[in-house]
Amino acid sequence: MNLFACAQQNRYKETHEISQLKVVFLDNQSLQEIWESKTGKPSTQFQPWLRGDLAAVKTVRGFYDFSTETLYCPKWNYEVCGHELHHAALGHFHPNN
Repeated sequence: MNLFACAQQNRYKETHEISQLKVVFLDNQSLQEIWESKTGKPSTQFQPWLRGDLAAVKTVRGFYDFSTETLYCPKWNYEVCGHELHHAALGHFHPNN
């Protein structure tokens, strides 16, 4: 009986309703152009010295626009779209850079 009780403790249910969600699938170039037009920020940024002597280039791959309740992401890319859907349901959770 104790095993059953332990298994039940890890279960949960979370419900989020997004009544006016719009999803726009587009190619990477179009997505980056829309990001730049909406935010005024470049879609690609050089990030020097992440670890030791390694640098990186960060590129916007998808985003959720809170003002229009629109999710922009590439079609069939579940990693990006799933991440952005969390923004739509849960809100901002990236640190402001």
